[in-house]
Amino acid sequence: MASSAEHRSIFKLQGGTGKHVDGDVLDPLQCRPFQALVQLSPPPRDPGAQGSLKVLPGFHAASAHFFEVSGLPPPAGGFTPLTEHDHPDLIDEELWTPVARLPARWRDKHSRGELPAPSAAPSARGRAGVVKALRGLAAELRALEGAPLQPGDYVIWDTRLPHTTGDPDALCGHERPRQVFYCAYTLAAECVALSAEQRSCRATGLHTSWAPTAQRHDEATASYVPAPLSELGRALYGYGDGWAGRGGAGGGREARAARRRAEQAHPHAASG
Repeated sequence: MASSAEHRSIFKLQGGTGKHVDGDVLDPLQCRPFQALVQLSPPPRDPGAQGSLKVLPGFHAASAHFFEVSGLPPPAGGFTPLTEHDHPDLIDEELWTPVARLPARWRDKHSRGELPAPSAAPSARGRAGVVKALRGLAAELRALEGAPLQPGDYVIWDTRLPHTTGDPDALCGHERPRQVFYCAYTLAAECVALSAEQRSCRATGLHTSWAPTAQRHDEATASYVPAPLSELGRALYGYGDGWAGRGGAGGGREARAARRRAEQAHPHAASG
């Protein structure tokens, strides 16, 4: 059984991301076209206690318009936190909803062409108008009362969509840590350096540079040992030629040269 210190360490790793945007609002295909996750653990009775995913529904379609009418610089890719200073209206909890399964009655309405009209947020007048439309959409979605996500459920969202798993300093309030598999889909040309950093982190125990700073060294201890990888795991991490011989994206002279340059920047990335 894990000690109380180990439990605290596990819960510390469950600290939330804070409300943020990961995508480029003006050029959403610039890096990651979309984000996704696969739910691995059963849902708790209180999703908020375990850091379940929450989103600001509809904002992706209105994001460019919102930042234009607000006079704020739009997120340009990477991690952009929403703050009390710049985005007090966007972090209002009334605009946010937990991600849940679509109710059967919504699917039935969709098949009959009876879904409500799209949100008016993308064309609303002024910042307050956008926020008012988003608040109405969130209330509409909460009223549907979708069932919690179950193990094996696949969730996909636009990178312009603000999302969170809780406050950065929040700890897991449930006896079982939430487990999901995040799928970060990146354009092949953009992922060589990212893959090299991930291999380096796997070798050292560090969390990636874009992870919360307070958590980056939690596993980089003297006792850390990387978990063994299957052939599939080695291919996914990009060790060696990956699936180059099977028609995958890991081969090619230019890809190998780029991989060598990236591994020079991350010296721990080459070994499996």
